Amino acid sequence: MRSYFIAALALLTLPQAWAAGPAKVATLDRQLWPQAIDSRSAFDQASAAEIRQFTRLLAATPLDDAAAVTAFTQVDNPDMASVQQWRELTQLRLQGNYAMACHQCQDAKSWEALVAASQQPHDNSLGAWQQASQAFHQRYLYEQVRLAALFGRVTSEVLPLGAGELDELERSGFNQADGHFLLSYDDGPSSTVKGDNRSAQLVSALEGKGLHAQFFALGERLAAVKPGKDFYANQCVGSHGYQHKSHQRWDGWAQSLADTRKLLAELPQKGHHWFRPPYGQRQPALLESLAERDEGVMLWNIDSQDWNRKLDNQQVQDRVITLMLLWRSGIILYHDIHPKALANLPALVDFQKQAGLTWTDCRDI
Repeated sequence: MRSYFIAALALLTLPQAWAAGPAKVATLDRQLWPQAIDSRSAFDQASAAEIRQFTRLLAATPLDDAAAVTAFTQVDNPDMASVQQWRELTQLRLQGNYAMACHQCQDAKSWEALVAASQQPHDNSLGAWQQASQAFHQRYLYEQVRLAALFGRVTSEVLPLGAGELDELERSGFNQADGHFLLSYDDGPSSTVKGDNRSAQLVSALEGKGLHAQFFALGERLAAVKPGKDFYANQCVGSHGYQHKSHQRWDGWAQSLADTRKLLAELPQKGHHWFRPPYGQRQPALLESLAERDEGVMLWNIDSQDWNRKLDNQQVQDRVITLMLLWRSGIILYHDIHPKALANLPALVDFQKQAGLTWTDCRDI
């Protein structure tokens, strides 16, 4: 087991500033999986395999003390309470997801049983996929533990912010029904360049496929672009704040919400009023302010990394599909100002149809 942890460290020991994103992100060539995912049973089989891979690596990675977490993430003075909370939640989610994937088999009866199942050898035909999948999940585990280790200083989508009523104000994606996914897009609306507008093109593509996605617009972009009332058509539009900056410690967070709310009031509202904090960074006072207006925070649990120039269209698509297999439901984060969001849409819709999955209608949440 320890060999997996040593291999992970070899991949992940990267000098970096703790406030910045990870230097490398997880992606996986889906063509290495030898079987077509063309039915719900095929989805379940591939899902179970990815869950076992992540489970094995999570179980093999020492996370019980600060020294081990620092060695794994390069984060000094890690927030150990958040790391343990993330690990406990993740173990429960993996066990629950595996129960769905294997149809309540004995290996899903307990975390220990799932770990034991994850340690069984794969079929020889899966050798190339297994090696690539292990590298993916090592990298993805690092992404998640790093966010948890930083949570006491820099909040993010990795954990709920509060407890009780505050916790109920936040949607992360894990509360979706099995096989249900919501498409969401940040940072628009985009400007028109040489007659092309990426946000408008994406809305048109979604409309053409009968999909209703959740957009999160920046106030300063709304003010600059001045989209018409029909710009977002039958999609939902929420607030991403006035400026794309952290709302965790910014003194101007309340004004940011108020100014963006006024601009959004000029557009037809569909569905609940949601706020998505830039970088997922928020504070209790912000949640309380939203609660007073019957608004909430929508986070995400599948990060496409479509803004990342190191990933091409196929790598972003493969990352998203792999995380859909791992988490089996969720809120997918894209950015309508970047071209990969539109480029990925046809393949994601094909995957959803073939695998028997469901796109959540933004107007129903």
